[in-house]
Amino acid sequence: MVKKAIGLNEEGILIASLPVDGSAPAAEAYAALGKTYKDTATLETAEGETVACECEEMDDPEDEIYIPGATTLKFSTSDLDPESCHKAFGGTLSDDKKSWEAPESFTSREVAVRFTTRSGLEVNIGRAKISTRINWAIKRNGYGLLEHTVKVLAPKTAGVKKMTVTDTTVANEPEA
Repeated sequence: MVKKAIGLNEEGILIASLPVDGSAPAAEAYAALGKTYKDTATLETAEGETVACECEEMDDPEDEIYIPGATTLKFSTSDLDPESCHKAFGGTLSDDKKSWEAPESFTSREVAVRFTTRSGLEVNIGRAKISTRINWAIKRNGYGLLEHTVKVLAPKTAGVKKMTVTDTTVANEPEA
């Protein structure tokens, strides 16, 4: 049966910093950056392109190479508070977690990502680069969001998969 990927489970989108050696982070290293704002999460692969190697002597291309498009996860979190800003950007968080000072520059960082849909599909991204920006409409009905863009990258370590999708509702049955 085909599973539909409907909504996120209560954990949301979990991020973990990559260890220096590029291996997979420990399970307890994953944490949400905040609650995912409704209808903002998308996982998309851009259209690829075909590059043709053409020569004067032939009508058809001598060779064609397909270059796949980049896969990107975009989502927004609605927790625009000192602790959430610290998780997303780094910088300095006060001991009482009541104030945050931004770092000198907002830089992207390498992470691993995982999330599970309510229908039981678990998505794991082994290595990605995340960047975040603030989008806060400061007006009567405005709402502060942190908008996250996660670009999927090729793993640097053997055994780490670029991306996997696992149906967690299917029991592990022995093959016949």
